[in-house]
Amino acid sequence: MRLPLWLVNRRRFLSLVYLCLLSSLIVFIIFHIVDYISNIKQPSTGSYRRRPECRCDRHPLPTIDLKIISKIPKNQSDVCSDYATRRGPNQRIISISLYGPKENKRFLYNSTIYFLHELINDVNKFFSDNFILRIHHDDAVTYPDVICPIECRYSNVDFCNMIAKRYIPPKIWRFIPAGDPLVDTMMSRDLDSPLTKRERAAIDEWLATNKSFHAMRDHPMHVTAMLGGMWGFRPSLDPAMSLSLHNKIHNKNLVQKYPGINDQAFLTNEVWPHAKSSIIVHDSFICQMRYGTDTQPFSMQRPLPDATNCYIGCVRPCCLDGKLPFGECPKACRPKNHQDWIYC
Repeated sequence: MRLPLWLVNRRRFLSLVYLCLLSSLIVFIIFHIVDYISNIKQPSTGSYRRRPECRCDRHPLPTIDLKIISKIPKNQSDVCSDYATRRGPNQRIISISLYGPKENKRFLYNSTIYFLHELINDVNKFFSDNFILRIHHDDAVTYPDVICPIECRYSNVDFCNMIAKRYIPPKIWRFIPAGDPLVDTMMSRDLDSPLTKRERAAIDEWLATNKSFHAMRDHPMHVTAMLGGMWGFRPSLDPAMSLSLHNKIHNKNLVQKYPGINDQAFLTNEVWPHAKSSIIVHDSFICQMRYGTDTQPFSMQRPLPDATNCYIGCVRPCCLDGKLPFGECPKACRPKNHQDWIYC
């Protein structure tokens, strides 16, 4: 018995509608699965080179396996910026804090910008081999006037906004890269201190060892185990310590015990007890005050005093009168094969 033509056509129509609905459902499911996977713990792909506040694009970065980034614990993933994260692993960081008059009574905008540009020049001169300058800042510097022009011009400078981390004392902001899983080497420095060839020689000696930490003392008044702007750490050599430092820095109850200039007290109490078992210390004056570990002399002789290069950690401008602000260094702190270096 043949079905009426109208019934056959109706069945065909319903089958077609069913197939269309099924196809749409499949496409919908596939689209959302792909969208979900592409957004799991990965930075956005379209705008990482341009901050929302900027009109310029940053230099493109080499492609990396985003799975590396997705494996970073969430509490350690937001330490600087999307662009900094996309640099991937094995970063070598020079880290500073930059903050305004609320925290720094001596803050002068023009001097700060001058120091910043001088420091960038020093990085490009002495640390041009893939070192990155991270600047941890508050609202003392603005995006249109300072941050955007510098980041778009210099591929080796990253600004890290600390507004959401105001509970961390500003002088301790610069320690944050010590807890970044993507960092191989970090060095904490001062905005207003020049970087020097002699300093670089000491750092290269440290990096040639398997020691996790580095500290320098280059003035008779450098009488503390670790100075806030003259120490370094290799997170890649001690991931457990790196995580511990990250947790300490981001522990509000703990870190707020070290306000203002107490960043060195933080290092003395929270870092040095562990660091001293795996550290290279360069010391030119108080080498006999060992603080529980051996020291070694600087391998490069101190240059003649001038306006930029007096001692490591000096404040610009250094030694304007052409005189060193101290006498001869002790013989015990001179290299054994250079006892004639009275200014070592």
